[in-house]
Amino acid sequence: MRVYYIRHGQSEGNISNRHHAWSQVSLTEKGKQDAAMAGRLLRNVKFDKVYTSDLIRTIQTQKIALPEVESEALYMLREVNVGNLLGRLVEDCVAEYGDSYFANRDVTNFAPYGGESREMLQQRIREFLTMMEQSDYETVAVFGHGTYIQNMVDVVTGQNHDKKQFPCHNGSVTVLEYVDGYWRILAWNCREFA
Repeated sequence: MRVYYIRHGQSEGNISNRHHAWSQVSLTEKGKQDAAMAGRLLRNVKFDKVYTSDLIRTIQTQKIALPEVESEALYMLREVNVGNLLGRLVEDCVAEYGDSYFANRDVTNFAPYGGESREMLQQRIREFLTMMEQSDYETVAVFGHGTYIQNMVDVVTGQNHDKKQFPCHNGSVTVLEYVDGYWRILAWNCREFA
């Protein structure tokens, strides 16, 4: 089985320097271009199943990248829950919480703010991977979110990667393969380059 994870195109939340996480924010014009780029990367792949998170930016990305394909939206594919930081400017969070804000954000720990910890997010990821392992699909596309994809790589490799060193760009494609009871990464953060 191969699973193609596609990060949504740039959204209004990405450019506002706010925690947009579970917000229903739309793609920007650049985000639509990101989605079209993902579509070009996927143009020769035939998918047995296509999933999106239930947030509009992933659904919009899927409709641009794979316009002829039906998808199923799943709550479990949502971005990390940032709790009461939702919609807040990063600079306001820094002013209120200081260094502890950066320390928590850098390790994907939003539990102190009523959101999810890294462990909680990774449990959702494990549930989805188990669902894939038990399915009969051979080739699956998943339109999702950056922090989700980065943590999925951590789950698969059993390591905690520095998110700054392993970015997940808007519109990029990451490919996983499940063979003989193990997941492996075939491609990471693929994009078109000029």
